Amino acid sequence: MPYKIKETSFVAIVIPTLNMRDDIIKCLGSIRNLDYPKKNIEVIIWDNGSTDGTQTEVNKIFKEMEEDGCKRLKIIQSDENLGVYTSRDELFKRVNVHTDYVLSIDDDVFLPRDCLTVLMKILQDYSDAGVIGPRTVYDMKPDETAHGAGFVNLWLGKFSDVDVNRSIECDYIIGCCMLIKKQVVLDLKGFDRDYYTSHGEVDFCLRAKKKGYKIFYDPNIIVRHNVAVGGTKTLERIYYLYRNKLLVIRKHASPFQKVICFSLYTIFWVPKMILDSMRFHRGIRLQEWQVMLKAAMHGIMNRVGKVD
Repeated sequence: MPYKIKETSFVAIVIPTLNMRDDIIKCLGSIRNLDYPKKNIEVIIWDNGSTDGTQTEVNKIFKEMEEDGCKRLKIIQSDENLGVYTSRDELFKRVNVHTDYVLSIDDDVFLPRDCLTVLMKILQDYSDAGVIGPRTVYDMKPDETAHGAGFVNLWLGKFSDVDVNRSIECDYIIGCCMLIKKQVVLDLKGFDRDYYTSHGEVDFCLRAKKKGYKIFYDPNIIVRHNVAVGGTKTLERIYYLYRNKLLVIRKHASPFQKVICFSLYTIFWVPKMILDSMRFHRGIRLQEWQVMLKAAMHGIMNRVGKVD
């Protein structure tokens, strides 16, 4: 049975990008194939200074989408790379005033045809639902789940990604594909730009929960994400991953939870990070260890934003 939704609902699909021409072509192709009314869709892309011809290709596809009936299309070019969450925040500011929902996705995410219809139906059915996300699988390995329902233990500093076979309420949804009620964006004043990249969606969802909204995960919708299995291991990625976990804890944990968690981080988590690095590389990577220790120190000291 097809899902019934309020066809008057307007949705803005917002996408930050940087030198991902081939992926964003495929991403926009999946948006064109959505079964949602084209006249009720807005697409806004924030380009962080691409040099690979992204703008030219996007404008070509936008012309084709206009012929499909999708009239509200925009690409905004930035002179510098603002980072993931500042870019998303800038995109939020530019959605149409009549927009009811915002679908925030990465440029390397590919949507199934019924993605919007199914996810929006759940948000419409639950008045206190604020954010919902699908199951994410690896594009090159679609039988393996990349991201499931997110849970946070502020006592232990543990962030868990759980794959389940039913729709459940959780603590957060991975940021590569989030459908958000626009009122939530307004209430929270968007993403916290301090995170630059990684874990900004965790902070966003935890703040939404504090406002009384519920976060849902629906595994019945499956989106493909063109990322490496297990994630990338660049030094920059490692730094923000570990630092920003601590920023989330600093912001959302109680004083007593922080004492426990930061103690565990010093005694247990940092040594574990180093041992995991040794197992992954089958040897010593001193530069990686230095980045991990720097990330832990900056997280505890509340060093925020982009770090050179």
